[in-house]
Amino acid sequence: MALMDSLINAAASALGNQNGQGGQQNDAIAMVMELVRQNGGVGNLINQLQQGGLGGALESWISSNSANQSVSGNDLQSALGGGVIDQLAGKFGMSGQQAGDLLAQYLPNLVDSATPNGTAQDADGFGLDDLASLVLKNLVK
Repeated sequence: MALMDSLINAAASALGNQNGQGGQQNDAIAMVMELVRQNGGVGNLINQLQQGGLGGALESWISSNSANQSVSGNDLQSALGGGVIDQLAGKFGMSGQQAGDLLAQYLPNLVDSATPNGTAQDADGFGLDDLASLVLKNLVK
């Protein structure tokens, strides 16, 4: 896992250096990675968010026919429950509100990228290695 962590950190750092938002984007990528890890993959995270009441937003993120519906950090906190975002925030030295807002900014694009064919089944088995690949793929854009 150390190799994967190093790869992700290098990719996140390079992404941040490209667009001038290094720290914020690095934290967002690391938080998304941790959220995916805690849930056992993107498919499980999608299920958790759907069960938490974000089905409509998820449909727009998954669909290849519509723009991603935005959600708030509070929406994510409610859907994930159990102080999940507050725990992530503590690891990154920020408030739960800041962490939720960052996740709300980046999570829709992750789910969208993990479901290229417009179905939630695309995300089944989509794990940290796939997420790292997405981050690296975005480096060459």
